[in-house]
Amino acid sequence: MKVSGLGHFPLGCPVPKKSHAVCVSLPTIEDLIGYEEKNPDTVNAISSGYPRFVSHPSIIDLSKHLDRMDGSDQFETFLLSNSSDLQFASEVCNLTAAKIITEEEFTGIRIPYESNQCKKLQKFLQHTGCGMSSRKAERTLESLGLITPTESIIPNQNAANEIRSTIAKAHGNGIDSEDVLLASSGANAFTATFRAALEQSRIKGKGIWIRLGWLYLDTTEIMDLLTNNTEQVLELNHPRSFNKLDDIFETSGEKIAGIVTEFPSNPLLQCCELEKVSELCKRYGALLVVDPTMASPKNAKISGLADIVINSLTKYANWEGDTMMGCAVFPKTSSLGLEIKENIQNYLAPPFQKDMERLAEQIPFYENFIEKTNQAQMEMVDFLSAHPKIEKVYHAYSDSTGHNYSKIAEEDKPGCVLSFEIKGNFKDFYNALPMLKSPSFGTEFSICCPYIYPAHYDKLSTKEGRQELENADLRPELCRLSVGLEDPDEIKSAIAEGLNAT
Repeated sequence: MKVSGLGHFPLGCPVPKKSHAVCVSLPTIEDLIGYEEKNPDTVNAISSGYPRFVSHPSIIDLSKHLDRMDGSDQFETFLLSNSSDLQFASEVCNLTAAKIITEEEFTGIRIPYESNQCKKLQKFLQHTGCGMSSRKAERTLESLGLITPTESIIPNQNAANEIRSTIAKAHGNGIDSEDVLLASSGANAFTATFRAALEQSRIKGKGIWIRLGWLYLDTTEIMDLLTNNTEQVLELNHPRSFNKLDDIFETSGEKIAGIVTEFPSNPLLQCCELEKVSELCKRYGALLVVDPTMASPKNAKISGLADIVINSLTKYANWEGDTMMGCAVFPKTSSLGLEIKENIQNYLAPPFQKDMERLAEQIPFYENFIEKTNQAQMEMVDFLSAHPKIEKVYHAYSDSTGHNYSKIAEEDKPGCVLSFEIKGNFKDFYNALPMLKSPSFGTEFSICCPYIYPAHYDKLSTKEGRQELENADLRPELCRLSVGLEDPDEIKSAIAEGLNAT
């Protein structure tokens, strides 16, 4: 391995120490709260991080350059992936009084500073993944003569095909590289998929969508953002609730456009009865969209049951932790999925070439990385389950829904992620833990993420929000652990050191 996630990392430290690192250290509870509440001391210490949440220095520098060229400080500049996404943002956010920037190498929009439209667009870019790639911004600055090259990447015109071929092989079940469409991020892959799916469902007069399980924040936000007043989004927070799902189809089956679910879910790693859900969708002509990112599609072989598979390649495939990308996979066995595939390319934000070249450098180790972390994760489950200071451990094979996962993934293929709750003082544990503390997962270096803080901090401030989390079995003290390639005994020692502080 090249980079370890064990030890104490100062606030704002990128991991790995590269210009396009996806992870940034938030080492204490105070830092977490400071970040969420936009404390200037905390925010100013963070120069880069997960690109959809933290503006990359190259994005900032290019925006400032455009500000200087415009000669006005009354506007804030936002950079988008392409002109199609600019039009999409304009429609969704109802942007007015904006200045459009269209250059050969980039697309941007300038909006009156600190206006409501700025806030709308910031949220839109965060959830949809339609912002400019940090590497594209960097290359633009280089072409303008404003910076010198900072990164050496092997040119590879076949990068896209290499990525698609490897991902197709991992899915199995007759998936070919032509069935894999690449996107600038996992969030963008879902956004494009859902836009195309909505187009089809509206033609068919189907207006009910179902979220099965507690889904990733951006997935829920995108669905809420894009559905209209005539459409319903129903939530079943527990993926094991098949009987309730069956009842909904019994009463409203012909109106159901589709189901969106994760297999397993983030962060509790729960799984629905996917075979039954798939059969139910087929019976009523409803679209089934499944995201297996938590365990990887190599482990969770779900492409034979889903109409569309969404996968963040920022996890596992990008095991070195410095590239954003995602994909949508369309099994040939699904006529509903293939209908969507015809339109989705109008909505996908294609990955930047240098991002694909960088991922192509990592992709040969993709399957081997997953196999190694499978074994290490199971060791961590055993260690934590037996520890007297651990309240509960969640993993793909947990008692509640583990049998559903085993049917699809068989044995010993959990992925690298588990979650746990401690019995002692959470703040003391978190602050003392000698491990990288940051969002993301699926990297060679171990990561601890206090899931609720970065994903749902707003819900902690209200009685209704706290109750919503409680109903979904999500507690503020929940920690999500991404197991890396470090010696498992060293990972155990790091966790034990944190627990000893409680």
